Amino acid sequence: MNQPITPAVPAAPGAPAGPAAPAAAAAPAAAVPAAAGGSAGLAAADLPGTTESRLAGYHRSWRVVRPHGELAALGRLKAGGPRIGVPRFDPRCFLSEEDLLVELARSGVPRVPPVYRLGGGNGLQVHGYIEGEPLSRQRPPHERITGRQLSQLMALFAAMAAIRPTSLALLHHCPPRHRPHTSREFLLTLLHFTRHRVYTLHAARFAGLFTALGVDPGVLAPDGPLGRAAGRLTDRPFCLLHGDLHRDNLIVAAEDGALWTIDWELALLGDPVYDLATHLHLTHYPRGQQQVVVNRWARTMPAVLPGAADGLAADLPVYLAYKRVQSVFTDVIRHGLAVRAADRDLRPVRVAQATQAVGTVLTRAASHLGLRRVPGPAVIERAYTRLAS
Repeated sequence: MNQPITPAVPAAPGAPAGPAAPAAAAAPAAAVPAAAGGSAGLAAADLPGTTESRLAGYHRSWRVVRPHGELAALGRLKAGGPRIGVPRFDPRCFLSEEDLLVELARSGVPRVPPVYRLGGGNGLQVHGYIEGEPLSRQRPPHERITGRQLSQLMALFAAMAAIRPTSLALLHHCPPRHRPHTSREFLLTLLHFTRHRVYTLHAARFAGLFTALGVDPGVLAPDGPLGRAAGRLTDRPFCLLHGDLHRDNLIVAAEDGALWTIDWELALLGDPVYDLATHLHLTHYPRGQQQVVVNRWARTMPAVLPGAADGLAADLPVYLAYKRVQSVFTDVIRHGLAVRAADRDLRPVRVAQATQAVGTVLTRAASHLGLRRVPGPAVIERAYTRLAS
């Protein structure tokens, strides 16, 4: 949205972000007056306050700032700037995370970061910093989450299910003619993105690496195994998807232990079963709890979005297969870029990291890639060492 953001409630410029101020987080956003001498051209580096830490996100770098003066009442803020030249491995429906967060708050999605515009007009937009720690620190991968946390996750899925594509039409940056409308089209769009915007874009440098690992990019073709499976998907109504919902993007609030959801940059509009598959793939539930999550999701979603769980038993494995294959193409290239960019002294470390990470994703995706034998550590290490030479 290009229009100025205005407060939804007649309140002071804002309250500290986090559980101490649920009203501020639930409001769409607040237009905050510029600091003394400020202007609509305020940049992230000019945010008045003390920088307490820096966070390295994949798409953006963040400063955590404790603001001074009249902004102090907002509590700590996150001011982000883009990381130029970072490769994209996932499609994006929304160019502005801040505009999306404003709409989520207006739609009643629980516990998302508040957004403040400093200076009005086209001023700097910043996030309220959620005081707490990532769920991954309290409950690392492969550990069970609590019943309360599971209930809050289901409430989040339900809130997203209530947001239909028409509600976000003005924020959706993809041309209407290119937007999928069926579950089949949705998966084919994902496959097309991974094949062309991930593999083909980097093939000149890394095609030989995939060959050495025995990975055939044809697995992503429309007539490949996943493309054929797309034709058998049950059609489901589309809704908002987070697209990257895992333990690091769920913040356990320091005050009351409630889960807040951050990092909405990869949000999509599409098949809700894909978001469940992405969540399962990235969250690494213990075997006994994963089916509990699936069952709760299957009971929760249809009450808000009838038809959301239709065909779940048959289609969830298809989306999980795609996520495992996607991880192979993403990680092979991501680590290839890291190895090539490393200084000579650091290259052995990067090669070792690539060997471990790529071996893990190849093992998880082996059956979907048609691998008769997963390359061993020596094969992977040799492939990345050649790449570095």
